[in-house]
Amino acid sequence: MPRIRCECKRLLSYPPELAGKVVKCPGCSAKIRLPQAEPAAPPARAAPEEGQELQLERDETDIPAASSAPASDGTTPSGISLPPYEPPTWAAARRSATATSDPAAAAQDYWGALPGAFGFPLKGEGFIALIVGVIFLTVVHYLVSIASVSLSGILLGGIVYIIGTGYFAGYLMTIIERTAHDKNDAPGWPDLDDWQENALKPFAFILALSILCIGPSVAYRHFAREPNEALAQALLAAGLFYMPMGVLCVALANDYAGLNPVPVIRAIRSVPGRYSIVWLLVMFCITAQRMGAGLVAELPIPILGTILQQAVSCYFLFVAARILGLLYSKSGRQLNWLAG
Repeated sequence: MPRIRCECKRLLSYPPELAGKVVKCPGCSAKIRLPQAEPAAPPARAAPEEGQELQLERDETDIPAASSAPASDGTTPSGISLPPYEPPTWAAARRSATATSDPAAAAQDYWGALPGAFGFPLKGEGFIALIVGVIFLTVVHYLVSIASVSLSGILLGGIVYIIGTGYFAGYLMTIIERTAHDKNDAPGWPDLDDWQENALKPFAFILALSILCIGPSVAYRHFAREPNEALAQALLAAGLFYMPMGVLCVALANDYAGLNPVPVIRAIRSVPGRYSIVWLLVMFCITAQRMGAGLVAELPIPILGTILQQAVSCYFLFVAARILGLLYSKSGRQLNWLAG
């Protein structure tokens, strides 16, 4: 059967009667126009209309059941062949592992690409995304401020804050994921119509990751009979050191399974020196974001100060997301996420 490689790196095969049609990749759901093939025998079944999404009985990220398992020839009921089933946790990470297996070459490639992360929000589509982000965060800021004047408004402001923070966090994860797939252009902002997927879910990811990283130190301080301050600080430092790799893990997995600390710790141990530098750069971005936003917020013109505050926040968070994505793009095979 003819074959085509999707942008998610999956090699798919399809029956000749689907040639020329637009179908949906079973791996990443991207729409693909299948190339024309040589004339073949009349198809055994009607081909879908152009633009029609394939209706699969199972997605490759689901555990196969007896009623939806591939046929003996390796094809799904849609007619597109799938590779062997992979657990959902690292299916996305496995697709993005395009880095060289040579550690020295990977390190050189990474450090060469790193300076460009600081120019990423200022060029082309990155600059447009930055402007949109500044406008969005400014609107959220004022909505939350206005809503907080009454008790009922506090509840409404909390909802706006959760959706706004989650939506922005989801966009940062998209930057990480696209960078990990060697995409150099900034992604478009997702549609807010699907607010549960594009806002609530990323907020839940970040909240769960924050609890995982900071929770042990806080719980120790509050529940230990005689807490040792040095141990509490060590727990906090370990959690903060863990967090950037945890964010990278969650962004690539796009699933709560990405919170599993085992592959995250394995990845940190695989590239400890490189990750330490990345951690310092990410912490620099976050510190600069907080300090810069605090300084410009003191400007005597309130609206201008707020806009500049959000601009500083967007810029440094975009840079931090780009740095994390580059870590996997250039070092994916060394992070050991491909291990069983």
